[in-house]
Amino acid sequence: MTFLLRNAIQTLAVRNVLRPLHTNTGYLSLYQRQRPNDVGDESGASAQKKKSSSLKITLLQNQNVTVTSLEEAKNLAKRRSMQLVQVQKLDTKTQRPVYKLVSSAERLQEELSDLKGGQDKDTSGASEKASQKKSEKTLNIGSRISDHDLASRLKNISKWLSKHHEVRILIQGNESDLSSCEKIYKSIEESIKTPEPIGKIVQKRAKGSVIKFNILPIINSEKTTSASSTNQ
Repeated sequence: MTFLLRNAIQTLAVRNVLRPLHTNTGYLSLYQRQRPNDVGDESGASAQKKKSSSLKITLLQNQNVTVTSLEEAKNLAKRRSMQLVQVQKLDTKTQRPVYKLVSSAERLQEELSDLKGGQDKDTSGASEKASQKKSEKTLNIGSRISDHDLASRLKNISKWLSKHHEVRILIQGNESDLSSCEKIYKSIEESIKTPEPIGKIVQKRAKGSVIKFNILPIINSEKTTSASSTNQ
């Protein structure tokens, strides 16, 4: 009886010892089944990184053109303390992206040139408008001017307007010549409208026997707009 009891105790002890070992073996088996996938993911990422590093590019520096890998170009830029700048995403002829090496000074110069180019464009537009409007011309006309002299004045007005000058006109007479002043004004108004508009009257002021007004030149684009409006 004592012998049987002793054997039962020994058997139970052996089972308790082997159970943790069996459990650890199960975990190890599960880990081994899962591990290949992890290795596959890592190898895929590594392959992608390697592919990106080995990407062939066309590298420009000064007057030299070389074909190298993107990784090598980055290392070269780092060694020379330069910047690697992409010039073209894909050259259709070589089927390679195009990069160039530039120094910090060259990069700064390019940025300043781009900025200056935008400013020059804005300035040129303003300068063009300013150049179109030139100095002012002043003309005094008496109410008793002869028809011949008035025709000569009208020619001067047309010539000045064609050269983009603004014209200031003063028509002056006495109280008995108010109708003559108005007649002269009408003649000037008609002359700058036909056969095509060349000027526009602004700031007309009449006081007593004096009529003052300015004539602004009409630029080509304004003439086209005015003509189209008239046709409509």
